[in-house]
Amino acid sequence: MNHPAGALLSTIAGELAAAQSRHTMDRRGFLSFSAKGLAVACAFPFAGMSRNADAAAPTSEALATAYVHIGIDNRITVVFGGCEMGQGAMSGLAQLVAEELGVDWGQVNVEQSLVDAVVSYFTGGSSAVRGRYNRLRQAGAAAREMLIAAAMTLKGDGNRDHYSARSAVVTHTDPLTAATTTWTFGALSTLAAQQTAPADLRLTAPANFRIIGKPVARVDIPAKTDGSADYGIDTWFPGMVFAAIKHCPVIGGTLAATPAKPSGAIAVVPCKATETRGNVKAGTINAVAVVASNTWQAFRMASSLSASWTLPASTADVDSAQILATAKTLMASGSALVAEPAPTAGYTAASYAPVIETAVAAAMGSPTLNATYTLPYLAHVTMEVVCCTVNITFSGTTPQSCLIWAPTQAASAVAANAAALTGLPASAITVHTTYLGGGLGRKFEQDYIVQAIQVALAVKRPVKLTWRREEDFAHDQYRPFALVNVKAKLGGPGIAAWSTRNVSQSILGQRGWVAPGAVDSQAVEGTIDLPYALGTHVAEWVPLTAGIPVGFWRSVGSSINAFAVECAIDELALAAKIDPFQFRFNLLEDPRAIALLAAADALSAWRKTLPAGHAWGVALARSFGSYVCQVVDISASGSGSIRVNRVACVIDCGTIINPDSVEAQMQGAIVHALNATLWGQITFVAGKAQQTNFRNSRVLRLNEMPQITVQMIASTAPPGGVGEPGVPPLAPAVVNAYARLTGTRLRSLPMFPGATMGGL
Repeated sequence: MNHPAGALLSTIAGELAAAQSRHTMDRRGFLSFSAKGLAVACAFPFAGMSRNADAAAPTSEALATAYVHIGIDNRITVVFGGCEMGQGAMSGLAQLVAEELGVDWGQVNVEQSLVDAVVSYFTGGSSAVRGRYNRLRQAGAAAREMLIAAAMTLKGDGNRDHYSARSAVVTHTDPLTAATTTWTFGALSTLAAQQTAPADLRLTAPANFRIIGKPVARVDIPAKTDGSADYGIDTWFPGMVFAAIKHCPVIGGTLAATPAKPSGAIAVVPCKATETRGNVKAGTINAVAVVASNTWQAFRMASSLSASWTLPASTADVDSAQILATAKTLMASGSALVAEPAPTAGYTAASYAPVIETAVAAAMGSPTLNATYTLPYLAHVTMEVVCCTVNITFSGTTPQSCLIWAPTQAASAVAANAAALTGLPASAITVHTTYLGGGLGRKFEQDYIVQAIQVALAVKRPVKLTWRREEDFAHDQYRPFALVNVKAKLGGPGIAAWSTRNVSQSILGQRGWVAPGAVDSQAVEGTIDLPYALGTHVAEWVPLTAGIPVGFWRSVGSSINAFAVECAIDELALAAKIDPFQFRFNLLEDPRAIALLAAADALSAWRKTLPAGHAWGVALARSFGSYVCQVVDISASGSGSIRVNRVACVIDCGTIINPDSVEAQMQGAIVHALNATLWGQITFVAGKAQQTNFRNSRVLRLNEMPQITVQMIASTAPPGGVGEPGVPPLAPAVVNAYARLTGTRLRSLPMFPGATMGGL
């Protein structure tokens, strides 16, 4: 934790490339029994998520615990190092441990970890479970073998094959008499802590899984249904004050002078940006916080606060019309970087472009299809707006400790920023990761965190900072706007030549995570490594410079590029006069993709008997190590829009951990994608976001929810992602259906811009 924030974030970038428990034990109780027990792999424990934050504050005690902790009272605890934002990772990772440890699901408790170098991880990229599948199984197996080693010491029989572990009990079976001796895990835990796990761990064969692959009850659900779950916005304790943020309404503007404190306010605190995102420059004061005695009062004061701002000399690069014009110029003549095929020896991504372009052009001749698809900036619009609670203790004016409660996807980055702002060592900083009311990539960002820390330093009181919804919309770090051109030439039963050219901003570039002249992997995911036979082909990216902050969004580049690719595939099927399913079958080379499409074909048999006024569309995408195909049934709604009646969704995500979570994630992804497909957009005029609340940003109503059927393909492949892969196929499936329904091909999203929520 002594590394700077930049180094930490670079570590997180590398990872990108590659809750309440069901019990109520408090932290001191956890410490009191765990001193004599078994621990495997270090972490710092945080027992529960208390709405009274003062009660959850750590003492001076520090205890090395583990992914797995077994107390002398036979209490089994799995330490969770990510964030639970509804995706089920808290339960999924615990399932891996429970499977190998040899316990029943009802015997497992899960604790949220504090920041720790071993246990903590960035939550995103659908990587929580698939990135830790082997590690957590090995942690469970190591604990099991240490318990068995302890039993072997007590029994004196050194033959490992005479021992088994099941339901938190180790059993020795005498091979001659079949007599058994048993010990509970708790009875063995103190002695087990002195054992060493073998280097060659016995992992359970998939055929013998008892918990992995089974629909177990998620550990976060009881608290979320009885109201006891604590989200970031729930944090409260006596003596705290409340802050609301007001940014310069023009992106890139800065505070000209600190405004006068409103009557009844506790303080007005200028807030400095600590990271450069688009025209928001690190080191500039681009916002001011109003501190009051409650959040509603702070909101009202911030909303009416009269502040003087210094506006940028030009806002052309934060204006949708100008950005579109610039992107069109770059599409026609901008210098491209080649993402696929990989440049051969002696070439860079830029110098290889003319070489491969010449080869593709020769194979292309006169293209069958030359289409450009347009996708807008998108806000995250999480149910829980960004918020953060900070309690800094002082000796005089010098910070002594810093406690933070945050709904964050990157707790380690929170700790690093706290260290940089307060000057405190890592040992004096504690970050409590609360439940997240939606993350979607937004709560990986640190802007709201550093603002809350700055306010706490200024007022020297515990403070909870909350953004109003208008600030959340207008000062997000958006999914990038993009133009994606697809050219293709039909040949034989399939495609003879293919090219994609994506013009968009660089998410990684804004963070300094990709070198100039290198391809941003986020920009091209979904145009490379496609499952189709494409003949001579190229995938290019043209960097777009604009002043708008951009960031990670559920499925990021895959949601952009799958729209272009799968719409283009449908357009080519129409040109070839081949059924869209059959056309895809003709192109597919990947056996898993072929099986996926066949399953979707069967699951959507209803499409062959749709009534008049209905139409169907199909799309598939491979992303985050998983394959998803969706077939939709749409009809005209009579209100200048459409109705999506049902969605057949088939997913191959490799080894399934919890099928209930997979189904829930597909349902959530479909709703998320449907909002974006039909209505979602953020547009800018002279530096200002035009959509600032649900009044002018339409979302799906309850009575508009389609019927969703999810089918999972059994697979022995390693686990793939689940949280994000359900998003990319939805938009092209709906637009393909719309073309079939109306005869009109839409190539821009959203399909129905300008729609509002009516009376809101």
